[in-house]
Amino acid sequence: MTDDKVKHADEAASDHREDESLTRRDFIKKGAVVGAGAAAIGGTIAAASVAKADASIDDIVWDYEVDVVVVGAGCAGLPAAIRARDLGATVLLVDQNFDVGGKMLHSGSWTSLGGGDAVQKRDLAGASDAEGMVTVEPLVEPAALEDNPELLFKDMTDWSIVDTGGVPRYRYNERDLHRAWANNTVGTRQFLLDNYVRYARINGTHYGGGVSRARAASAVLRLGDKTDMRAGTVTPEDAGKKGEFSSQFAPRVMSDSTKRAGEGIVHNGAAMARPLEFSAREKGVHFMLNRHLDELIREEQFSGQILGISASYTPRFDPNTGERLESLWGEGNIDERRESINIRARKAVVLASGGYAGNPQMRSMFYPAMREPTFVTSAWALLGPDRAEDGSAMKAGLAVGANLSGMQQNYNHSVTYHIKTRIATRDAYTDMYPGHPTFPFRGSAGVDIGTKGFEHVIAVNQVGKRFFNEIDLPKRPRHPRWPGGAKEGVPRDWSEHVPTDWRNSRPEWIAELAQGAYTRHDGVDAALAINEGSSEPDFLSGPLWVIFDDAAVERGGWNINYPFTSPDNGQFFSASSIEALAQEIMKNPYSRVPMSHLADTVAAWNGFVDKAYDDDFERQGEKMHKIEGPTFYAASLMIIWHDTYGGLRINGKTQVVDMDGKVIPRLYAGGEASGGGGQHGLGRGVVHGYIAGKEAAMESSS
Repeated sequence: MTDDKVKHADEAASDHREDESLTRRDFIKKGAVVGAGAAAIGGTIAAASVAKADASIDDIVWDYEVDVVVVGAGCAGLPAAIRARDLGATVLLVDQNFDVGGKMLHSGSWTSLGGGDAVQKRDLAGASDAEGMVTVEPLVEPAALEDNPELLFKDMTDWSIVDTGGVPRYRYNERDLHRAWANNTVGTRQFLLDNYVRYARINGTHYGGGVSRARAASAVLRLGDKTDMRAGTVTPEDAGKKGEFSSQFAPRVMSDSTKRAGEGIVHNGAAMARPLEFSAREKGVHFMLNRHLDELIREEQFSGQILGISASYTPRFDPNTGERLESLWGEGNIDERRESINIRARKAVVLASGGYAGNPQMRSMFYPAMREPTFVTSAWALLGPDRAEDGSAMKAGLAVGANLSGMQQNYNHSVTYHIKTRIATRDAYTDMYPGHPTFPFRGSAGVDIGTKGFEHVIAVNQVGKRFFNEIDLPKRPRHPRWPGGAKEGVPRDWSEHVPTDWRNSRPEWIAELAQGAYTRHDGVDAALAINEGSSEPDFLSGPLWVIFDDAAVERGGWNINYPFTSPDNGQFFSASSIEALAQEIMKNPYSRVPMSHLADTVAAWNGFVDKAYDDDFERQGEKMHKIEGPTFYAASLMIIWHDTYGGLRINGKTQVVDMDGKVIPRLYAGGEASGGGGQHGLGRGVVHGYIAGKEAAMESSS
């Protein structure tokens, strides 16, 4: 790229707000060598390093060149890109998907920060917001909102408390990282507010956000005649309608926030992701979508600076029409369609492309049974089958010498691998209805039967055998968080809680916890166990199914029609006999062996119901119901791996650290791409992005 063209690329970003007619074609002409071939760096980073050892780094063909490259347009990537742009850097945000928002767009938007942030202070004063969206009174008492960074840091590194499954959740958090995290929560909340994100009342604390104070609030928008991020409004059509339709603006139907904010207010991840996206585009951040991180390019494989990335073209097409899927908004998009390109970062690369929950091989490092490919990550359809949470940041980081951190924090975490109550869809973590472009990939919204719904079904493995007490299948440990108390695994509530007090985990309390509030159930492990249909080398457990009949549908009040179920996606079957149902289930692509025991299992279950006692798993009484037809149903039961809690090791500046404890120059990471923190939810990622954007922009140009 010539100096003149580099200059034009910089000008294109700085002039973006003034020239709103700038097209993708214009940007490509101004900012890149159109038609230039991809750099010949070989199939692996190692090969690239050898090539560079024999030739000058200058021989690499850079197709694009900017100050900061951010990989991943989610809860860490968007804040990083905006903050770097605010500080004057030219920024290119690269994402493998066709639209912006990542898993944040599919979230509930509950953001746990604290330390005395602006929303805590607003609620402490009993005030509303400037736009008058928040009209309800504060939801927690004032003392629970009096917070500071020191208390927050102490909470985030509290070695002394355990969850209701007996696992310490804060003990192993990286200290340098969480010192910086606690110091930046106040700034991050204000940054979000300054970039069009609005928040309801504080109404609790998310998993991993600490016991001592209430720190979490949901992002909100007001229902109106126009979807307008500046005004904070969304139309009912864009907000969606439960049971009927979603929209591209909000893949999940937005939830009523009357109790959290006021009449006519709604919340979920779209109320956070879309305002941040809008602000990024308004400020001149450029987006290259349909582009997957393949490699980091470093001066040498294990030494020198990070120079940029190599990325491949990953478009998605509507499975019904064959048309390429496009982003909701296009301002600032670069429509680059070459198979592979190299992008140079003059200042830094920020990795914010999510975790590895969708990669069976990588997640099996922590649980070999989760190598079973039928089970996917949350937002699987939205992010893309076979690409959702594929661990690309970790793989690229390891290839250039990065260290890992917090790998053990996946252990028994209730939002890693767990059984969902939404049946009859593979994408079971949340809802989605027709209207979003990715709904055809899931095919059905699923039927959320809730925890109480399990009394109406039996659950069977791939050979048709029951494996656990169905009532206990969805039960998970509770995390130690505000308001504390035994229900959260803490001996005292928040007002009397003393962080790092040895009494919080003394043997007497653990024994008392085991007798009362202990909620660790091993249903997910029983579901993943080796069965007679498992075979070498991986002994995969196979799919799971709930079996029920017409009477169960009536008792549960379930709607099993489209769009809740589909006859075509292999997740829901019906038949007039159990034997015929077993044959239907074989149409699921992951059904590898016949369900040879299903008829006997149902017959045995009906016998247990007759005597009101389950000999196999000790269910008893009124919560037992026969399965007698006349129509029999099988719906998929999913284990979803939602969050990942191990990843690239980063320090307090979010710089990636190598195996010798040294910083890899010009490489940053955050959110689920990083490790060393057990916090669930958006608070983890947005603060990382806030820090990384600043630090990346402050690097000198290479």
